[in-house]
Amino acid sequence: MIRSSSFSARARARTRASARRKRGASRGVAARASADVVRVAVVGGGFAGVAAAFRTLEEANARGRAVELTLIDARGVGGGASGVAAGLLHPYTPRGRTIWRGEEGAARARRLLDAAARAEDAMDAMTVERCDDADGGWRDDAGRNTGERRGERVASAPGIVRPARSAKQGRDFAANARRGDDDDDASFAVKCVTTDEVLAMCPGLEFTSDVVEAERRGEACAGGMFVPNGVVVDAPRYLTALWDACAILASRGAAGTRATLRIAAVDDVKALLDEFDQVALCCGAGVAALFDFETIPVSLQGGHVLELKPEGLRVGILGTTYVAPLGDARAMIGPTKEYDATPEDCARSGVVDDVDDERSASAISELRSLGARAYPPCANWEFLRLKYGVRANPPRTPAGALPLAGSVDVDGRRCWFAAGLGARGLIYHGLLADWLSSAILDDDINAIPVDVRRTC
Repeated sequence: MIRSSSFSARARARTRASARRKRGASRGVAARASADVVRVAVVGGGFAGVAAAFRTLEEANARGRAVELTLIDARGVGGGASGVAAGLLHPYTPRGRTIWRGEEGAARARRLLDAAARAEDAMDAMTVERCDDADGGWRDDAGRNTGERRGERVASAPGIVRPARSAKQGRDFAANARRGDDDDDASFAVKCVTTDEVLAMCPGLEFTSDVVEAERRGEACAGGMFVPNGVVVDAPRYLTALWDACAILASRGAAGTRATLRIAAVDDVKALLDEFDQVALCCGAGVAALFDFETIPVSLQGGHVLELKPEGLRVGILGTTYVAPLGDARAMIGPTKEYDATPEDCARSGVVDDVDDERSASAISELRSLGARAYPPCANWEFLRLKYGVRANPPRTPAGALPLAGSVDVDGRRCWFAAGLGARGLIYHGLLADWLSSAILDDDINAIPVDVRRTC
């Protein structure tokens, strides 16, 4: 008792000196760790940006490297066009052919969806508060009203069907859509289906007379193309959950690893390059406000989508107008195609508050008409809300509409970018994230395939 409470002055001095040495050593380790940390900024809280953030953290963890990652978006996670999109994941063109690297892209996207679902389960297990009401609630760590609906899935795989809208399209399906093993849950097999099989999945859908007649005559004309394992994604919930997965990765990373969300607009790339070691612009149509169209050749397209309350439909329907049921409570229908969009219109992305103004009323009327043609029963579905977004389309190539990725020179410094995902953001965002994360961590442009690589 006496020995434990009465140290000699010499012993106390030795103890204080030892403590000072330990603190000094600790500060030295911290300083070295800080010097070794790669500071990365990813601009954009949509498909490309959040996926790039996730893959950069995941790859850094695998290499034992520390990354201080900052995701920057003026509207938070999923606040732009990606959060408005109806996510129908499949790798096929309207004629039933596989798009460029489509199967690989679908597999990479599915992996990210699985990571997001696991993160959501982990957050629930940690009793992280989630919003239960239909309209969602503000989340500081997502930087926006997430619209989360507790108990609903990030994604589901009810299948996706593309009905033949003409006999010619039906013949294309018959020629092209016969691939894969639909018993393999991991595959995106595709098969032809008859008009009766389509109607069994989509009661009330209508076919043109030439499709019906071609099938009756026994021609090689399919009533539709069906992807049994096609995935319907709730984009805002998926992106928020994937950002949660980033936070989990950061908590498991090397000393100094962090994942931080910064709610801010970016109008000065040079300032970011001064602050960070690596900068990746993954801000969709927002890239047009930072560089001219000759530097990064994208074209902007605005679009409205309707959110309705579905009745009885389970599968996703593809076409010029899509119908994407997100469980029993909501379905997305759209989009309109508005080619007069400007970079400034990106600020309007999200839920449209005033649905009675002339532009919104016109969009609702057009979408009601488009939806009724795509799937007549939806004409009677209850209106929930109208949404708007602007996407960046890439130039056409002989291989199709391929996304753009690479680097742009900013006063002699390299800034990474991914742009022009267009209507295929969901199918390509996983691949782009793989390539960008490697380019960032290795500081190597050759990590990006030549088919999509751009140096500006």
